[in-house]
Amino acid sequence: PNVNIPSGFSPNGDGKNDVWRINILEEFPRAKVQVYNRWGELLYEQANGYTKPWDGTYNGEALPIGTYYYVVDFNSDRFKSMTGPITIVR
Repeated sequence: PNVNIPSGFSPNGDGKNDVWRINILEEFPRAKVQVYNRWGELLYEQANGYTKPWDGTYNGEALPIGTYYYVVDFNSDRFKSMTGPITIVR
């Protein structure tokens, strides 16, 4: 799919760009999104659709400014998974 996955967001509570939105995923109700830190620790996972965008937290705590890594699995025979960096800025 023609997916534009944002490379960053700013979860600072100002109401602008506070969550990581991936607009096309509503068309993939079985999609799975995962976010990892640089050591490979899973920080966020949402399977069966990306209905609640990631807000930059882990276990209820705000993550620090930095670069994290995502995997988006469309769970579709027609499309391959996508990976890349995601940066949190505040």
